[in-house]
Parts: sequence; C-alpha cells; structure tokens
Amino acid sequence: MRMFGGRVSFRRPARSYDLQHQLTTLFVCAVATVLLARSFLAATGYPQVGGSKLHIAHVLWGGLLLLGALIAVLAFLSPAAKPAAAVAGGIGFGLFIDEVGKFVTKDVNYFYRPAIAIIYVCFVILFGVIRWLARRRFSAREATMIGVDALMRAAAGALVEARRAKVLRLMTQAGSDDRLAQDVRGLLERCDVEREAATTTQRLGRRLAEVWDALTRHRFFRIGVFAVLAVAAAISAAEVGWLLRNGLSHLSFSQKAFAATTLVADGALLAGALQLRRSLLAALHWYDHAVLLEILVAQVFLYTSEQLAATLNLVALLGVWALLRSGIELESARR
Repeated sequence: MRMFGGRVSFRRPARSYDLQHQLTTLFVCAVATVLLARSFLAATGYPQVGGSKLHIAHVLWGGLLLLGALIAVLAFLSPAAKPAAAVAGGIGFGLFIDEVGKFVTKDVNYFYRPAIAIIYVCFVILFGVIRWLARRRFSAREATMIGVDALMRAAAGALVEARRAKVLRLMTQAGSDDRLAQDVRGLLERCDVEREAATTTQRLGRRLAEVWDALTRHRFFRIGVFAVLAVAAAISAAEVGWLLRNGLSHLSFSQKAFAATTLVADGALLAGALQLRRSLLAALHWYDHAVLLEILVAQVFLYTSEQLAATLNLVALLGVWALLRSGIELESARR
C-alpha cells in the first residue's frame, strides 16, 4: 500500500513461482487428513485423549501444526521451509476443520450432520482460490521478484541449473526489462549453481524420464491410456448407477452430491480423452482435474454414507494422483 497526495494506492501482492504446487499439496493434505481422521475415529470407537475429566480434541493438534507452519514460513529463508509448511499446514487445517461441528452447535456436537456440508464449502472455496491464483500469468514485477527468490536459493546453495533456466525464461516472457530486472538477470547468469550430484533419487528420476520417454513414444501407449480411462469411467458410472437404482428421490443430499461430482469428473475424463491424440500433456492435466475433484469433493460426501469404501477409494485415488503428477512433471520436462 502506498500514499500518493492523500490517495491510498493498493498494489497486488506478488505471487510465488511454486504457489500452485505448494497450495495443492496443502489442499490434498487437508482433505486426506479429514477423511483419514474420521476413518480412524470410527474404527477405534471415537476414543478421548485426556482421561475422564479432560478431552484433548484434535483441533488443538491442528492448531499446533498450523503454528508450526507459520513459524517455518516466517522464521526461515531456506527453500525447504515452504514444502514443510505446506504439509504441516494442510494436516493442521484438516484437523481443525474436521471439528467444525463442535463450534457451530450449542451442545458441542461433533456428529452434527450439516458439518460435512460446511467442510465441503470450505474446501470448495479454498480450491477456487488456488485455481484463481494459479491461472493468471506472472507480471514483469512478479517475475523480477521470482528472480530475487532464485538468488536467495543460490545464496543458500539450493539453486540448480534447471531452476535458473526456468526463471530466466520466465523473466524474458514476462517482459522484465527495467534496471532492477536487468541487475537480477545479470546476477542470475553469473551466480554459481548446484550441479545436481547424481544422488540415488536423481538417478532414479533420470531413469524414470528415460522410461517415460520410451513409453510415450510406443504406438500402443495412448491406446493403453484410453483403455484405462474407459475402465475408470465405467467404474464411476457403475457407482452412480448403483446409487440411482431406486430413483433420485431416495438419495440423501450427500449421495446426490457424490453422484453429481462423479459425473463432472467423468466429463473431465472425457475432455482428456478428446485431447489425448493432440496433446498428452493437456490430457494429463484434464485427468489431474478429474482425480482432484474426486479426492477433494466426491470422497467427502461418499464418506458420510460409506466409510470403508471412502477410505479404500481415497488410498487408490491418492496413488493415481501421485502417478499423474509424476507424468505431468516428466512430460513438462521433456517438452
């Protein structure tokens, strides 16, 4: 915020280069925490920690994790602080929002049925905020500040050549050409970078990249992907059909919401299938949207009626999501 002749001028805060990755990690950790916490409590008979007179609710552990995430971001400049804060903050928020039923009812009722709808609305809003923040292109000022962040990584010995190349390319595309941007660019071009020593993880990453390159060039690869998608769409359609076997009027709100979300996710799968022949990367992004929609929305509603099925589905979906994110990263790097 600045003052100009008595007028107040607000400047939009600059965004982080890794905002989509970090916020998506936070989001998935939060949703997974809610589902796993409810699964664990249901399986163990809702135990109380604290004895006969006290009850240490898990919202308190969530608050401690949120505090730890804030301390990590505010106190440390290390590049490793943000990923750790994303995980801790996501788990903390999940533990906090899971107990919202206690704080909107006079009788402190954890089992208040509309609580799941409140949790759903919170996650939908957070999902929308993340997508909105990630959609806009970086401005020249933001690109310059991302360059400054890269210099901080270089000072910490955590800047690698691939990251420097991406930041320099971003600054060029965003039109960062004022004096400060030129100075930052010059320092980035001259600074020392880590050579990414061939650790076990990096050797595995290179091997995976080679396997991915050979796999995606095979003439049956896209046919195989299409077949997997067809099976996934058929399974989800069967789930919706099973719910609708007695008509729509017999379904609860959660079941109706689950069916609607599943149909939207199937639409995203269809859009990805249509993109598959033209662009594998675009298709993978559509599949990523579909799986995230299932994880972040459909699973919440499924959990209200089918706890065991929701838990098993969540484990499977998280595995698929991890594979999709790996594929997107490998395909983006290859391009």
